[in-house]
Amino acid sequence: MSGLLPTVSVTTRHSVSVYPWQVQASLPVAGPVIGLNRLAGGTVFAYDPWACYGAGIVTSPNMVVVGQLGTGKSALVKTYLARQCLAGRAAFVLDPKGEYAPLAAARRIPRLQLSPGGADRLNPLDAPPGTTAEEVVRSRSRLVAALAAAGLGRDLTAEERAAVTAAVTELPADPVLADVVGRLLEPSASMAGGLRTRPAALAAAVRPAALELRRLLAGDLAGMVDGPTTVRLDPDGPGLVLDLSALFGSDALTAVMVCAGTWLSAAIAHPSPRRRILLVDEAWAVLASSATTRWLQAISKLARRHGVQLVTVVHRCSDLDGQADDGTAAQAQARGLLADAETRVIYTQAAGERARSRELFGLTDIEADLVTRLPAFRALWLVGRNAAVVDHVLAAGERDLVDTDQRMSS
Repeated sequence: MSGLLPTVSVTTRHSVSVYPWQVQASLPVAGPVIGLNRLAGGTVFAYDPWACYGAGIVTSPNMVVVGQLGTGKSALVKTYLARQCLAGRAAFVLDPKGEYAPLAAARRIPRLQLSPGGADRLNPLDAPPGTTAEEVVRSRSRLVAALAAAGLGRDLTAEERAAVTAAVTELPADPVLADVVGRLLEPSASMAGGLRTRPAALAAAVRPAALELRRLLAGDLAGMVDGPTTVRLDPDGPGLVLDLSALFGSDALTAVMVCAGTWLSAAIAHPSPRRRILLVDEAWAVLASSATTRWLQAISKLARRHGVQLVTVVHRCSDLDGQADDGTAAQAQARGLLADAETRVIYTQAAGERARSRELFGLTDIEADLVTRLPAFRALWLVGRNAAVVDHVLAAGERDLVDTDQRMSS
């Protein structure tokens, strides 16, 4: 029949040019299978941050997962960790609600429960291996400032921050938090001289922060982070689940998460050939103030430096906006944390979150509408410049890893 064009054969790599608005370039076929990509005809969707980094799709392995209760967020996170563990990766988990015991049991990950007056203690002032004295001072100063600010319910003043740094520089070898409190309550002449003031004046200026730290150690944090570390962690092992559920719902949760997270990040700074994931669940607890958000952003950068994937889990887009008014320091720090995560997984958001999600994640109008109408267990994945709408599939053998109200069929 005349007039027909000759047949042309192309590879699937180049077929995207035929339907440029319907077919997207796929991610590397590596890492655990997550589910089915609805934008690619229900094809298998797999994701691995290190493969994406190697392919130049992302410049950071970090990931943020956002989703309201009952949307499937927790099921995704738990099965993602479980599947990565099967691939030989290690999982380190801050578990504020005590939900990761089944994962720990299934993948033989050590699990530690921290509770007031318990037998185990973590010292957040432990120095990471291979760090310089200046790096140790910065890390400890950031930790102490975050703890004091969380307890006071406000940011520290410039003089308080300077006093904290001065106190940290005069700590003995292998210090504990009580040593910092002692330096702040009774500043030395050298501390005061370095700040061009007198010891009595400096003690008065920093006393509220010192007393708040002392209250935490004597009360809310007693028996958990107020002494030398009693736990031995294998940095090349399968990871660790830190169960903080004894403090969930209390005012001390934020402080405990900061202390435990600092200790964990120091532990995983040890060089290892094993790929590692650090999960901070219920991260909203540390995103309310600039000091604690600044701490989490520093953990994010440390994780990236050591090739560790930091996974931050929150409920709402507003959690990532500093839970504060426009222009505040907390908001700026929270947005900086989001900028460090080039994989964003967004489950259903309330209609009131539409404008904020559009701004934070750079969504199109269609995508912004979509995230307010997603059914349970379906999420918008943004990996670098790639977008996918993924139905998470739970295998039969994974049912015991997730909560009973979040189960689905494979």
